[in-house]
Amino acid sequence: MIVDFLFSSPEGDIPLDPEDLSRPFLITPEKAHPHLTLGDYFDTVKACLLKDRGDFLKRALKGASRGDFRLEDVRKIQIRSEKHGILYHLASVEVFMVETRVKFTLSTAISQEGMECMVSEHHILDRLNRNSEFSYLPEIYGLRKMTHLTAQGKTEEMVMLAARWFEDYHEWHMAVDPVDGRRKIKIWDLRRGPRYASFTEAFRIIEECSRILALYYGHGDFRGIGAWHHAAGDFIVKCHKNGGLDVRLTTVRKYEPVMSSFQEKDINPLIALIYFFLGTTIRMRLDRLDGVGETVWLDDFAVSAAVKGFFEGLHQRETKGDGVIPVQVANLLSLLQSFDRLEFDQVFEPLLAHYAAQDSNDMDLISARSADHISFLRQALQDFR
Repeated sequence: MIVDFLFSSPEGDIPLDPEDLSRPFLITPEKAHPHLTLGDYFDTVKACLLKDRGDFLKRALKGASRGDFRLEDVRKIQIRSEKHGILYHLASVEVFMVETRVKFTLSTAISQEGMECMVSEHHILDRLNRNSEFSYLPEIYGLRKMTHLTAQGKTEEMVMLAARWFEDYHEWHMAVDPVDGRRKIKIWDLRRGPRYASFTEAFRIIEECSRILALYYGHGDFRGIGAWHHAAGDFIVKCHKNGGLDVRLTTVRKYEPVMSSFQEKDINPLIALIYFFLGTTIRMRLDRLDGVGETVWLDDFAVSAAVKGFFEGLHQRETKGDGVIPVQVANLLSLLQSFDRLEFDQVFEPLLAHYAAQDSNDMDLISARSADHISFLRQALQDFR
């Protein structure tokens, strides 16, 4: 069996030689691990896959392909470093058999915070995938804790999570188009080359992101998908030749009410839903330039798109007729449309205070833009039918 270690790049795969593998492993894009080398990381990923006669690998293959494979069926494995995140390192694992190829992701956490977050994410994804009919989140194939002994005799623990790979889906971020100097959504399509989204595509991307959040909202316990951020590349997009597109969410770090007070008894479901909606319209506008630069605020179109997507998601849940939604969508829309400016300012005040108390890195930008945001949101709600 051949096992290749690779780096992913816009120009294609980069094979790693012994000199590359001797370099320090990066905990974040800017910070090197004090003990681990890149080779230590790849060796541990390989060991995770092949340990116990390839039990972990076979589970991932079965989950990704719905088929059973023996370790002897595997001809080659390509472990490809895809991305450094704040808490995880993302790799893709591509497995070649005689007549088929299977690909899945393998996320690795090394820090204590990262490992705890990964275990929590595993539980959340498992719960949402089991209890939902939707398929916008990655299926999970396995979670394993590994221990690696470095050349210096240091023991390092890692937690690895295998999950579905969304084929031909790509990150996107706000970027400055050099042609006209305007900020636009740039789709990081590594297969066909990065490009700027059209206005219609940009609108649809935000609309779909908002719809997904509404679909997974817990109307019984007021829990919603949280801690997502466009800057982290959490929502990814696949564009089709006919002009259509699909959006998926790669992770769920938190699934809880917008504010802790909503965990108490006798909370009005309408109030909890309103705050989840309002929070969605704000967070949908935040990104970082090129994914890593200054925090930027998406243009007003994002508000109209978020309103459309959110209410489409609620309507989709309501039309199932299973009685899960205690709030009629038409009543929610009617109530929001009835708010005058003073009432909107008053209802936004606790949400903004909540963000401030959370010491959000985006709070300065939110505060500076909140008044204009409320004005445009009121108009977008009036225009929505």
